[in-house]
Amino acid sequence: MKKGLHVNFLAHFGQAITDQASEQPKPSLNIRHADKQYYTKEENWAIAQEFDGKHGYLFGYDLWLEQVVTIPVRVDIGDLYVVYVVEGNDDILIRDAGADLVCTLAQSRARYLYVPPGDYHVELSRGQHQIFGFYFDGGIFRDGNERSFRFLHEVIDGYRNNAKSLIHSIDFLIGPKTRLHITHLCKNLTKGDFNNETFIFDELSRLVQLSRLKVHEEYEQINPVQHLADNAIELVKAYVHTHGQAFSIQHVADDLGVTAAHLCRVFKDEKLLSPRSYKDRFLLVRCKKELLYYQQLGDVAERCQFSSVASFSRFFKKHTGQTPGAYKDELYRLHYRVSL
Repeated sequence: MKKGLHVNFLAHFGQAITDQASEQPKPSLNIRHADKQYYTKEENWAIAQEFDGKHGYLFGYDLWLEQVVTIPVRVDIGDLYVVYVVEGNDDILIRDAGADLVCTLAQSRARYLYVPPGDYHVELSRGQHQIFGFYFDGGIFRDGNERSFRFLHEVIDGYRNNAKSLIHSIDFLIGPKTRLHITHLCKNLTKGDFNNETFIFDELSRLVQLSRLKVHEEYEQINPVQHLADNAIELVKAYVHTHGQAFSIQHVADDLGVTAAHLCRVFKDEKLLSPRSYKDRFLLVRCKKELLYYQQLGDVAERCQFSSVASFSRFFKKHTGQTPGAYKDELYRLHYRVSL
């Protein structure tokens, strides 16, 4: 995707530094294979990361500031943006070339924006800031598939009509599931791999879909007990997606701010399966999917983060009644029959 966002850290920090000493800060979220630049001025630091994907241009900015700083920004191409303020202090202010305030970004919240070409200034308060985001071709919204994204309609219209002014959506909370998906995306980027672009598109699509759920949760009235259970189930699914079996229900409970015992009681009261049962169910689905694509059981065990092939095989046989090898043989026989 063509680069359309130019953040001028040079204006405040001067030239990027070439030598990164061990005592210098590291990015809070490492974007694998991204182009990285480091800036310093007195006690102030900035780390810029950018990754160019066909379906989306990813960026991450970490800043440590001892005073209020204004960073000039130039946008060449009108694209749709999602900006997540993962960590921060006071609101980040975005002003246009005429110094009019056109958007604010709050800590632990995110927004969609249509940003037309032009010059902007971003004001950041004293303290630490971690920003992640991506911009993408708004053409992915077509044939009416944007109908369910009501909170984005004005932003999408701005993109389609080449609006002259920045347009932003309502903001929404960055929850633990969103953080998991962002981390999974950034950790698993590759270069020179044909499947990487499909991976990026799928993960960005998940984040877009997830933002719709976050808006629904925050702005529409819901049952709090059912909401906790639904969130827990979705979070278990996200953990399986990103960590395989290598997590506990305690991790889920901690992310939701409750005890594991309370979470289990909620599931029982709502007449649901136990949280552990949901984990096993989602993990089994993932194992079967991985067995479709990988020949070696060791590869599947590693991707699903089992400690050994034996551990993976015990889990699989417990829940299916057959070994992973027998399951693969059955898949092969079915495929051979269909091929005939």
